[in-house]
Amino acid sequence: MNSNAPVIVFGEGSSAIFLLSELIERNENVFWVDGAGATLLPVQPHVRSGLALGILAKNAQNLGFSAGTSIENGLCHRVYRSKAFKVSNWKKMEAETWAPELSFLGADECRVEELNPALIQERLRERLLTHPLVTRIENTPVIEFEIFPTGGKIQFAGGAMTGFRQLYFCDDFAALKTFPKLSMIFKNQMKNIRPGSRYGALQVVFHHSAPIRQVLNRGLVIPMNRDSGESFDRDVLGYFVEPDRSVWTVFLEPSECEENHEIMKKLRKLKQSLNRAFEGPEFLPEGKKDFLSTIGKEVVRFEESFLYTEGELQSSASNPDFVLFTDSLGYSKGLERIARHFGVQPLEFDWADEPVAPVLDETPESLPNIEPAESDHESATPLS
Repeated sequence: MNSNAPVIVFGEGSSAIFLLSELIERNENVFWVDGAGATLLPVQPHVRSGLALGILAKNAQNLGFSAGTSIENGLCHRVYRSKAFKVSNWKKMEAETWAPELSFLGADECRVEELNPALIQERLRERLLTHPLVTRIENTPVIEFEIFPTGGKIQFAGGAMTGFRQLYFCDDFAALKTFPKLSMIFKNQMKNIRPGSRYGALQVVFHHSAPIRQVLNRGLVIPMNRDSGESFDRDVLGYFVEPDRSVWTVFLEPSECEENHEIMKKLRKLKQSLNRAFEGPEFLPEGKKDFLSTIGKEVVRFEESFLYTEGELQSSASNPDFVLFTDSLGYSKGLERIARHFGVQPLEFDWADEPVAPVLDETPESLPNIEPAESDHESATPLS
């Protein structure tokens, strides 16, 4: 295979963005093929390992952002209970938390306040779309693949064809069914990934015309009231990317992804939950009657096969030029796989190579409504 042949990257999500950043750092010529899924922002502002933090810090520095000086480990999210956002009783909450939410919440959370995953991802995307090493291919279906002992060849609709040295697939697992030859290659890299563990995600980004009064720089968990017949508790997971912009996500079972009526019902319940959480003068700006009245614009995105709660990815010795990266096993796992592939070091020390002092708690000025939580789900009462 020609050493000047491009590298192919499929996908739109977080894994594709951070992978592309690593490739252009190595001066690779990349064809970036748009994916089937929606472009969702990170569900929470924390990650689950120092390795995931390492790749965030590296990209933050490359973008000119502050990489911070201290790492907080443990419970970085806050749960809404009794009109306040409280430190979770995780031992109790873990047993009651729905499986897809456990992919983003845990006692092993870690964060650096200055490392904002959503902002880093958005700035990287902007940079990549105009980078001279990146050829963006949109709305052009792939017709056929040829697989060679090293690399392969790809043909697009309209007749365009190119050889490639490597192919990185970062799209939805379900999209592989469209490409039987790729599906056979990547099958060996997918271990115990079961369709029954698949969940959809509904995400809304609010642009606020009037920011709320408090500065909330944590991941937030807000309980939703159960629908009639539901047997589990479901939460809204979200955070403020900036004071005037917030992102909120709720997960859906496969059966709930099949009807627009069910999806829109979950969007209404998401908004009702936020109105219930952010009420009163300690949150609402002057002249605003509820949280929704602070919103000037909203962007809603839905991804049917966003997350698999079982399985893992493994390397392939027989086809090393074909590598599977994905967000579908969780944001942190996606970043960790990229970091391992490219030898990115975990973030465990400050830039002077001295131990980082853990941040044990927030100051009262930062989160005035934090207090220990005695229980982690209020009674499930259907909305009237």
